[in-house]
Amino acid sequence: MNNFRKAIALLLSVCLLSGATLALAETAGSTQTPTDATTGDVTQAVATTGKTLADTDVVAKVKGTDVTGAEVKVYYDYLVQSYGEPDSTSVDLYYAVAMQQAVVEALAKAVAIENGLDKYTDEELSAVYAESDADWQAALDNYVKNSGSDTSTDAAKATAYTAAETYYAGLGYDKDKLRAQYLNSSTYERVQSLVCKGITTTDEEVQAKYDENVAADKITYENDAQAYENQLLMVQYGYATEKPWYHPAGYRYIKHILLPVDSALMTAYTDLTAKLEEQMNNSDTAATATTEPTATAEVTADPNATAAPTEVPVTQADVDAAKANIIASVQDKINEINDKIAAGSDFDALIAEYGVKADGTASDPGMTSGTYPNGYEVSTYSSSYVSEFVAAAFSIEKIGDVSAPYVSSYGVHIAKYVGDVPAGPVELTDTLKETIRTELQSAKESAAMDAWQKAAGIEYTGVLKTLEEVQAATAATTDEDTAATATDTAAPETTVAEPTATPAA
Repeated sequence: MNNFRKAIALLLSVCLLSGATLALAETAGSTQTPTDATTGDVTQAVATTGKTLADTDVVAKVKGTDVTGAEVKVYYDYLVQSYGEPDSTSVDLYYAVAMQQAVVEALAKAVAIENGLDKYTDEELSAVYAESDADWQAALDNYVKNSGSDTSTDAAKATAYTAAETYYAGLGYDKDKLRAQYLNSSTYERVQSLVCKGITTTDEEVQAKYDENVAADKITYENDAQAYENQLLMVQYGYATEKPWYHPAGYRYIKHILLPVDSALMTAYTDLTAKLEEQMNNSDTAATATTEPTATAEVTADPNATAAPTEVPVTQADVDAAKANIIASVQDKINEINDKIAAGSDFDALIAEYGVKADGTASDPGMTSGTYPNGYEVSTYSSSYVSEFVAAAFSIEKIGDVSAPYVSSYGVHIAKYVGDVPAGPVELTDTLKETIRTELQSAKESAAMDAWQKAAGIEYTGVLKTLEEVQAATAATTDEDTAATATDTAAPETTVAEPTATPAA
């Protein structure tokens, strides 16, 4: 229920204008229901799956109360708005998830009534409604802002907000309905607190989970820095949520001064670098390509034709000259930095002094934000940094020394080898302890809520498939496909005839 509450707020607050409508979600292959921003009417029918569910259909019974198709459709519509209209292979899943949510809501309401958790003081109601109303207003503000509506006068502003309310009404939302949903969610949270009362996570459990994670990741990453880097990239791009718990050897702490460079000089350098790389790739392709001889029609050259201009190839010398121009443009600063380093100046102070763009902001905020107090963790496998920075990091032999200037597309790097990153488990800080504790506590509470639902004696009528039935059907289909694939790829048993006896001469 809490997830649905958050989802509703998110849907309302992050809608982006697209033409005359706002798309609540855009996923590959999904379809949305366009609505008129003035009337809220559906202007184009969406694809349907052919499955029908009447509002009066009873899909389940919870503590003597019927859960109907109408209640299921409320959550089904949320799923459609979030993920698009389902196809024939996922419609059962949509309905199963929606039914499960409706059943849980009915169960929570019944338990809340039994325990007086549905009663709210005026102050408690005001707090719930204040949160709901704030999200509702943010949604209206977002619509008006993205629609480009005229708000220069009070009348124009009122018209713009009326259009926003009409739009959301077409999606099934209004201020009062949102209040009711938030109140339902608040009641569910009360029931959850009742069911999970007394559930705690001890320090010993936190330590055990930490040890378990470290042991597993040590096997994976101790001798495989590339795998470690791949996992970091997965986290960086949102494909994974958890960084490795074990750090392999071979990493250095690196800080650097990033000197900004004149944009014209940088463009000349990056353009030449790109062209040279393209030429080399084309040359490699031509060298490795193999072609079969083919008949070629005879072509007669046009004596009056003008030859196409030939682009002058880029050489490494051209790239090196462009790089030298960049170094020359900041040579005075490089000399000043080297002189100050020799005189014992603090490197962090030099980063703050010289790693600054023309507008006064940091050229690399990571070096000044305090996020990396020891510097960046860099290995020869690091792919989240430009190669020139990695090269600068490993051009230094001794801890405390500083590199020569290295040019990348970001500017000129002067790197300092701060120290070696210790190999081994990540440090179990207080922050990490609380992260583990929260995850373990959430898992325990989820298990308790699942057990609570199973013990409630919920009766399903069979009108819709349950989540367990959908999952079982999916698993069975997967097994059948696997078996079919194995059969298709297996060697036929009778493709070779048995040898026949040769009659004696």
